[in-house]
Amino acid sequence: MKNYTSANKKNRIIKRFIILFTLLIVSHLSYSCFKEKNVPPVYSEIPDANFKAYLKTIVPDAFTPDNKFISNHSSVVSYDKRISVNGRNINSLSGIEYFTALTRLDCMENQLKILDISKNTNLKELFCGYNQLTKLDVSKNANLSIIHCYNNQLTNLDISKNNKLKELNCCYNQIFTINLGKNEVLRKIFCPYNQLTLLDVSKNIALVELNCINNPSNKIVIINPNRLKRLYIDSYSKCNHPSIKTFKDEGGELFDSFFQSIPPFSCNN
Repeated sequence: MKNYTSANKKNRIIKRFIILFTLLIVSHLSYSCFKEKNVPPVYSEIPDANFKAYLKTIVPDAFTPDNKFISNHSSVVSYDKRISVNGRNINSLSGIEYFTALTRLDCMENQLKILDISKNTNLKELFCGYNQLTKLDVSKNANLSIIHCYNNQLTNLDISKNNKLKELNCCYNQIFTINLGKNEVLRKIFCPYNQLTLLDVSKNIALVELNCINNPSNKIVIINPNRLKRLYIDSYSKCNHPSIKTFKDEGGELFDSFFQSIPPFSCNN
Protein backbone atom coordinates (compact mmCIF):
# COMPACT_ATOMS: atom_id res chain seq x y z
CA MET A 1 0.00 0.00 0.00
CA LYS A 2 2.85 2.35 0.89
CA ASN A 3 4.63 1.59 -2.40
CA TYR A 4 1.40 2.28 -4.34
CA THR A 5 0.95 5.67 -2.65
CA SER A 6 4.55 6.61 -3.35
CA ALA A 7 4.27 5.61 -7.01
CA ASN A 8 0.99 7.52 -7.36
CA LYS A 9 2.56 10.64 -5.87
CA LYS A 10 5.51 10.32 -8.23
CA ASN A 11 3.16 10.06 -11.24
CA ARG A 12 1.32 13.20 -10.14
CA ILE A 13 4.62 15.11 -9.94
CA ILE A 14 5.62 13.94 -13.43
CA LYS A 15 2.22 14.96 -14.83
CA ARG A 16 2.51 18.41 -13.25
CA PHE A 17 6.00 18.81 -14.68
CA ILE A 18 4.77 17.86 -18.17
CA ILE A 19 1.86 20.31 -17.91
CA LEU A 20 4.15 23.10 -16.70
CA PHE A 21 6.67 22.40 -19.44
CA THR A 22 3.91 22.41 -22.07
CA LEU A 23 2.58 25.72 -20.79
CA LEU A 24 6.05 27.25 -20.97
CA ILE A 25 6.48 26.15 -24.59
CA VAL A 26 3.05 27.48 -25.57
CA SER A 27 3.73 30.78 -23.82
CA HIS A 28 7.06 31.13 -25.60
CA LEU A 29 5.50 30.41 -28.99
CA SER A 30 2.70 32.87 -28.37
CA TYR A 31 5.16 35.55 -27.37
CA SER A 32 7.26 34.90 -30.47
CA CYS A 33 4.21 35.18 -32.70
CA PHE A 34 3.20 38.37 -30.95
CA LYS A 35 6.65 39.86 -31.53
CA GLU A 36 6.47 38.97 -35.21
CA LYS A 37 3.12 40.71 -35.62
CA ASN A 38 4.16 43.68 -33.56
CA VAL A 39 5.99 45.30 -36.48
CA PRO A 40 7.02 48.88 -35.77
CA PRO A 41 5.24 51.43 -38.00
CA VAL A 42 7.06 52.92 -40.95
CA TYR A 43 6.14 56.54 -41.60
CA SER A 44 6.33 57.73 -45.20
CA GLU A 45 5.61 60.97 -46.98
CA ILE A 46 2.75 61.46 -49.42
CA PRO A 47 3.92 64.68 -51.11
CA ASP A 48 0.76 65.42 -53.12
CA ALA A 49 -1.91 66.88 -50.84
CA ASN A 50 -4.80 65.83 -53.10
CA PHE A 51 -3.59 62.24 -53.29
CA LYS A 52 -3.09 62.19 -49.53
CA ALA A 53 -6.62 63.47 -48.97
CA TYR A 54 -7.95 60.65 -51.15
CA LEU A 55 -5.96 58.00 -49.31
CA LYS A 56 -7.53 59.13 -46.04
CA THR A 57 -10.90 58.09 -47.45
CA ILE A 58 -9.88 54.54 -48.36
CA VAL A 59 -7.33 53.67 -45.65
CA PRO A 60 -8.14 56.00 -42.73
CA ASP A 61 -6.54 53.67 -40.18
CA ALA A 62 -3.17 54.16 -41.88
CA PHE A 63 -3.04 57.77 -40.68
CA THR A 64 -2.06 58.85 -37.18
CA PRO A 65 -3.90 61.62 -35.29
CA ASP A 66 -1.10 64.00 -36.28
CA ASN A 67 -1.58 63.14 -39.99
CA LYS A 68 1.40 60.80 -40.48
CA PHE A 69 1.02 58.01 -43.05
CA ILE A 70 1.95 54.46 -41.96
CA SER A 71 3.08 52.85 -45.21
CA ASN A 72 3.35 49.31 -43.78
CA HIS A 73 -0.08 49.39 -42.17
CA SER A 74 -2.09 46.23 -42.88
CA SER A 75 -4.90 48.22 -44.52
CA VAL A 76 -2.36 49.55 -47.05
CA VAL A 77 -0.39 46.44 -47.96
CA SER A 78 -3.55 44.30 -48.18
CA TYR A 79 -5.60 46.81 -50.19
CA ASP A 80 -6.58 44.76 -53.25
CA LYS A 81 -9.37 46.89 -54.69
CA ARG A 82 -9.40 49.94 -56.93
CA ILE A 83 -7.75 53.31 -56.48
CA SER A 84 -9.68 55.92 -58.45
CA VAL A 85 -8.27 59.45 -58.51
CA ASN A 86 -9.51 60.66 -61.89
CA GLY A 87 -9.58 64.43 -62.28
CA ARG A 88 -8.30 65.31 -58.80
CA ASN A 89 -5.58 67.74 -59.88
CA ILE A 90 -2.81 65.40 -58.75
CA ASN A 91 0.82 66.03 -59.71
CA SER A 92 2.39 63.00 -58.04
CA LEU A 93 1.26 59.51 -57.12
CA SER A 94 4.29 58.94 -54.94
CA GLY A 95 3.12 56.50 -52.28
CA ILE A 96 1.23 54.25 -54.69
CA GLU A 97 4.16 51.80 -54.37
CA TYR A 98 3.04 50.79 -50.86
CA PHE A 99 -0.22 49.39 -52.23
CA THR A 100 1.37 46.18 -53.43
CA ALA A 101 -1.92 44.23 -53.61
CA LEU A 102 -3.67 46.87 -55.74
CA THR A 103 -5.53 45.43 -58.75
CA ARG A 104 -6.86 48.52 -60.56
CA LEU A 105 -5.57 52.08 -60.88
CA ASP A 106 -7.62 54.91 -62.37
CA CYS A 107 -5.60 58.14 -62.50
CA MET A 108 -6.83 59.85 -65.65
CA GLU A 109 -7.13 63.61 -66.16
CA ASN A 110 -4.39 64.75 -63.80
CA GLN A 111 -0.98 66.41 -64.24
CA LEU A 112 1.18 63.31 -63.88
CA LYS A 113 4.58 63.41 -65.54
CA ILE A 114 5.90 60.29 -63.81
CA LEU A 115 4.07 57.09 -62.92
CA ASP A 116 6.05 54.40 -61.09
CA ILE A 117 4.00 51.21 -60.75
CA SER A 118 6.95 48.82 -60.55
CA LYS A 119 5.94 47.69 -57.04
CA ASN A 120 2.28 47.18 -57.94
CA THR A 121 2.83 43.71 -59.32
CA ASN A 122 -0.77 42.57 -58.77
CA LEU A 123 -2.16 45.33 -60.97
CA LYS A 124 -4.62 44.04 -63.58
CA GLU A 125 -6.11 47.22 -65.03
CA LEU A 126 -4.40 50.56 -65.65
CA PHE A 127 -6.17 53.72 -66.82
CA CYS A 128 -3.76 56.67 -66.96
CA GLY A 129 -4.97 58.70 -69.94
CA TYR A 130 -5.00 62.50 -70.18
CA ASN A 131 -1.78 63.14 -68.27
CA GLN A 132 1.69 64.33 -69.28
CA LEU A 133 3.55 61.03 -69.20
CA THR A 134 6.61 60.74 -71.43
CA LYS A 135 7.45 57.22 -70.27
CA LEU A 136 5.44 54.25 -69.06
CA ASP A 137 7.29 51.20 -67.71
CA VAL A 138 4.99 48.19 -67.28
CA SER A 139 7.70 45.53 -67.42
CA LYS A 140 7.11 44.53 -63.78
CA ASN A 141 3.32 44.34 -64.17
CA ALA A 142 2.91 40.88 -65.65
CA ASN A 143 -0.72 40.58 -64.51
CA LEU A 144 -2.02 43.53 -66.52
CA SER A 145 -4.96 42.69 -68.80
CA ILE A 146 -5.95 46.26 -69.78
CA ILE A 147 -3.80 49.34 -70.43
CA HIS A 148 -5.36 52.66 -71.41
CA CYS A 149 -2.64 55.30 -71.69
CA TYR A 150 -4.07 57.55 -74.40
CA ASN A 151 -3.57 61.33 -74.58
CA ASN A 152 -0.09 61.49 -73.08
CA GLN A 153 3.35 62.28 -74.52
CA LEU A 154 4.74 58.76 -74.89
CA THR A 155 7.28 58.11 -77.64
CA ASN A 156 7.62 54.35 -77.26
CA LEU A 157 5.84 51.53 -75.51
CA ASP A 158 7.10 48.08 -74.54
CA ILE A 159 4.47 45.51 -73.55
CA SER A 160 6.53 42.46 -74.45
CA LYS A 161 6.49 41.27 -70.80
CA ASN A 162 2.73 41.66 -70.43
CA ASN A 163 1.63 38.28 -71.70
CA LYS A 164 -1.80 38.52 -70.04
CA LEU A 165 -2.67 41.80 -71.74
CA LYS A 166 -5.94 41.67 -73.70
CA GLU A 167 -6.56 45.31 -74.56
CA LEU A 168 -4.26 48.23 -75.34
CA ASN A 169 -5.37 51.80 -76.03
CA CYS A 170 -2.46 54.19 -76.61
CA CYS A 171 -3.97 56.66 -79.08
CA TYR A 172 -3.05 60.35 -79.18
CA ASN A 173 0.60 60.04 -78.17
CA GLN A 174 3.85 60.47 -80.10
CA ILE A 175 4.71 56.78 -80.23
CA PHE A 176 7.27 55.69 -82.81
CA THR A 177 7.58 52.06 -81.74
CA ILE A 178 5.45 49.50 -79.89
CA ASN A 179 7.05 46.25 -78.78
CA LEU A 180 4.15 43.79 -78.63
CA GLY A 181 6.21 40.65 -78.10
CA LYS A 182 4.42 37.37 -78.81
CA ASN A 183 1.33 38.02 -76.74
CA GLU A 184 -1.16 35.26 -77.60
CA VAL A 185 -4.19 36.67 -75.72
CA LEU A 186 -4.12 40.30 -76.92
CA ARG A 187 -7.49 40.95 -78.60
CA LYS A 188 -7.73 44.70 -79.22
CA ILE A 189 -5.19 47.40 -80.09
CA PHE A 190 -6.13 51.05 -80.51
CA CYS A 191 -3.12 53.13 -81.57
CA PRO A 192 -4.33 55.92 -83.90
CA TYR A 193 -2.80 59.40 -83.90
CA ASN A 194 0.80 58.40 -83.27
CA GLN A 195 4.05 58.31 -85.27
CA LEU A 196 4.17 54.61 -86.10
CA THR A 197 5.88 53.64 -89.34
CA LEU A 198 5.92 49.89 -88.71
CA LEU A 199 3.42 47.79 -86.80
CA ASP A 200 3.74 44.01 -87.00
CA VAL A 201 0.89 42.17 -85.27
CA SER A 202 1.21 38.94 -87.25
CA LYS A 203 2.34 37.01 -84.16
CA ASN A 204 -0.52 38.22 -81.97
CA ILE A 205 -2.78 35.34 -82.90
CA ALA A 206 -5.76 36.31 -80.71
CA LEU A 207 -6.04 39.82 -82.16
CA VAL A 208 -9.54 40.54 -83.50
CA GLU A 209 -9.54 44.34 -83.80
CA LEU A 210 -6.83 46.86 -84.76
CA ASN A 211 -7.18 50.61 -85.21
CA CYS A 212 -4.05 52.36 -86.48
CA ILE A 213 -5.44 55.31 -88.46
CA ASN A 214 -3.75 58.71 -88.62
CA ASN A 215 -0.17 57.54 -88.42
CA PRO A 216 2.46 58.50 -91.03
CA SER A 217 1.41 57.82 -94.62
CA ASN A 218 4.38 55.52 -95.21
CA LYS A 219 3.48 53.23 -92.33
CA ILE A 220 3.58 49.48 -92.90
CA VAL A 221 1.06 47.36 -91.05
CA ILE A 222 1.63 43.61 -91.09
CA ILE A 223 -1.28 41.48 -89.96
CA ASN A 224 -2.36 37.86 -89.83
CA PRO A 225 -5.27 37.95 -92.31
CA ASN A 226 -6.62 34.63 -91.06
CA ARG A 227 -7.08 35.84 -87.46
CA LEU A 228 -7.99 39.52 -87.53
CA LYS A 229 -11.67 40.41 -87.93
CA ARG A 230 -11.76 44.21 -87.98
CA LEU A 231 -9.10 46.66 -89.19
CA TYR A 232 -9.15 50.47 -89.31
CA ILE A 233 -6.47 51.94 -91.57
CA ASP A 234 -5.95 55.05 -93.70
CA SER A 235 -7.03 54.43 -97.29
CA TYR A 236 -3.72 55.69 -98.70
CA SER A 237 -1.76 53.01 -96.82
CA LYS A 238 -3.89 49.98 -97.60
CA CYS A 239 -1.42 48.78 -100.24
CA ASN A 240 1.71 49.26 -98.13
CA HIS A 241 1.74 45.54 -97.28
CA PRO A 242 0.12 42.60 -99.12
CA SER A 243 -1.43 41.19 -95.95
CA ILE A 244 -3.96 44.07 -95.96
CA LYS A 245 -5.31 43.19 -99.41
CA THR A 246 -5.38 39.50 -98.52
CA PHE A 247 -7.39 40.39 -95.41
CA LYS A 248 -9.95 42.33 -97.49
CA ASP A 249 -10.13 39.70 -100.25
CA GLU A 250 -10.87 37.00 -97.66
CA GLY A 251 -13.81 38.92 -96.23
CA GLY A 252 -12.19 40.90 -93.43
CA GLU A 253 -13.90 44.05 -92.17
CA LEU A 254 -11.73 46.91 -93.42
CA PHE A 255 -12.54 50.54 -92.55
CA ASP A 256 -10.93 53.88 -93.32
CA SER A 257 -10.20 56.84 -91.02
CA PHE A 258 -13.81 58.00 -91.39
CA PHE A 259 -15.05 54.59 -90.25
CA GLN A 260 -16.39 53.90 -93.72
CA SER A 261 -16.05 50.43 -95.21
CA ILE A 262 -13.26 50.25 -97.78
CA PRO A 263 -14.50 48.58 -100.97
CA PRO A 264 -12.53 45.87 -102.80
CA PHE A 265 -9.36 47.31 -104.29
CA SER A 266 -6.30 46.39 -106.31
CA CYS A 267 -2.70 47.35 -105.70
CA ASN A 268 -0.19 48.27 -108.38
CA ASN A 269 3.18 46.64 -107.83
